[in-house]
Amino acid sequence: MAEADHLKELKSAARKIARARRIKHVGALDVVAKGLGYAHWHAVAVAEKKGWRPGPNDVAAAYALADAENPLISIEVNTFAVLPAGEFQGELMGHAYQVSTELDDVRIWGKGWEIVLPEAPLAPPRFRKTDRRVVNTPIDDPEFFTAVVALASTWRERIHARIASDWPRRSTVPDSNGRAQHPLFESVGREWQCLHCDGSWTAAEITANLFHCPECMASPINIHVLPEQHAHHTTTV
Repeated sequence: MAEADHLKELKSAARKIARARRIKHVGALDVVAKGLGYAHWHAVAVAEKKGWRPGPNDVAAAYALADAENPLISIEVNTFAVLPAGEFQGELMGHAYQVSTELDDVRIWGKGWEIVLPEAPLAPPRFRKTDRRVVNTPIDDPEFFTAVVALASTWRERIHARIASDWPRRSTVPDSNGRAQHPLFESVGREWQCLHCDGSWTAAEITANLFHCPECMASPINIHVLPEQHAHHTTTV
């Protein structure tokens, strides 16, 4: 592979990171640069002008960063086949737990309790006691509850990275004109309406919640574009 191709590969790895993190490409370039020991991408560009060229190891390191951002790879992947079994169970603050994913919701549970984090990024955790015989459960402890929700959130972030990598770029980050593309219907617009609660949202607001309604958390199938001549902003949060 030519040296110029190596630089293109670094940029390609950055694009993968940008999609998984739902950030601008320039920010992902900085992630790659820092992974190679530079303060930012501008420093990489300066080094290249002075004669530095990325090698195969640099390319491999950049793609390793991209893979780490999106370990679930694609929507067709069986999570349990991709990740080691040990990642689905463990101990937190002296309490055993297990993790599962179903329809992109994350469930984490232990003896007498469970917490579910829905797919939508803004959706709050749902929790319940699962065994009436267990009077005191770890989720009664605010410190444990906070810690276990943070743990479950790392799983939800993996799911978000996989979704963002599979969706069109404009479905997760609005373009320079403030427009987003629906991931299912291919419609494009600046304002979006939820057919479930009738709220309307900007492209930035709806993409931040992965095309779930920021108010009622209705799924993307309930979100439709508003004609621009009739668009109006009626958010209630």
